[in-house]
Amino acid sequence: MSSAESVEDTSASSTFLVHEPLLVAERSTDLAHLLEFGRHREGDLEWIARPAAVVDDPEKGRSIRFDLLDPRAVAQPSSVKVWLQAIRAISLTATLTPSIAVLLYGILRGWAISVPLAVASIVGVLVLQIGVNLMNDVEDHRRLIDLPGTLGGAGVIQQGWLSARKVRIAAWVAFASGIVLGVPALLRSPSIMLIVGVLAVVGGVGYSWSPVGLKYKALGDLAVLLLCGPALTIGFALAAFGTFDVGVVLVGGTFGLAAVGILHCNNLQDIAVDRSRGAATVATLLGEGVSRVYLVALYVLAFSSWGLAWALAMPRLPLPALLVPAIALLPTANLLRSILTAKSMQDPKLALVRVTAAQTHLAIGALLCIGLGISLAIHH
Repeated sequence: MSSAESVEDTSASSTFLVHEPLLVAERSTDLAHLLEFGRHREGDLEWIARPAAVVDDPEKGRSIRFDLLDPRAVAQPSSVKVWLQAIRAISLTATLTPSIAVLLYGILRGWAISVPLAVASIVGVLVLQIGVNLMNDVEDHRRLIDLPGTLGGAGVIQQGWLSARKVRIAAWVAFASGIVLGVPALLRSPSIMLIVGVLAVVGGVGYSWSPVGLKYKALGDLAVLLLCGPALTIGFALAAFGTFDVGVVLVGGTFGLAAVGILHCNNLQDIAVDRSRGAATVATLLGEGVSRVYLVALYVLAFSSWGLAWALAMPRLPLPALLVPAIALLPTANLLRSILTAKSMQDPKLALVRVTAAQTHLAIGALLCIGLGISLAIHH
């Protein structure tokens, strides 16, 4: 290991310390500590330890290269911006839009609403998703799936802005808060809500958290389908209205399938990395070619699910409830065309495909809610 050197940073008119990279064996206790706390100490000096690469040596085995950075030289946004990035605030529409859609659907069906329980449930599902997002980043970091410069994760751990330990604690706080907020709904409809609650807790907490790690055992798609789909919409309907019907289930199917589309786009680009880290996903099992067909099927089923829900709920759902969401076929078709025509998932034109998939989910959800809102105005 090289000793630290002092160099002059003329732009900042101050002296910073720099350090050569640190190599740590894959199975050493030092690795676990570095990944958990993101710090390396030598005497009175403490460095930000940022995993940069996985190094395979035929003789020495696998080791991890850490870049050691002076904390004073690392630019960090405000705490608010860091935590907003950590929770991936923009992704929270994945649970917000299904809740709003069910709320509008239930009002159209003429169901009596409990406003306090509806609000508590919306907040509850949002903080549960925050918990999933945070824990997912911790576990992907611990497994070295997300490294600086890669497309996955929020990046706050990899940048050295937050330690994995802090993010993990925040995840557990979010999970606990979501469970507490779900208690009133459980008391209202204990029999079914108990099943929904168990699915939400087991699926949410166990999605990435070891030793369960559903996403690393090719069960991530199923977990997302349920948690962002029927389990969410049924649970919200029971909390807000005390009842649900097959339409609520099918609304959940639309949102859940579109959410799986986001996950699958991520996994399609990460096939090589996931395989090298021992993580199994539907994409790694199917391979790139069949995975593209699978993605098309997801979106076809998503739109079909809403069409069936609309047909079953007539005449309370006027035609705009079907036609307005159909506009989302345009961005969906663009997404699928890009993926189907790309030579490989590493094609530069697919660099932002996971963002495009998230935008597609938002378009489907927002237009579905707008269609229901127009229908509500027409009906009343």
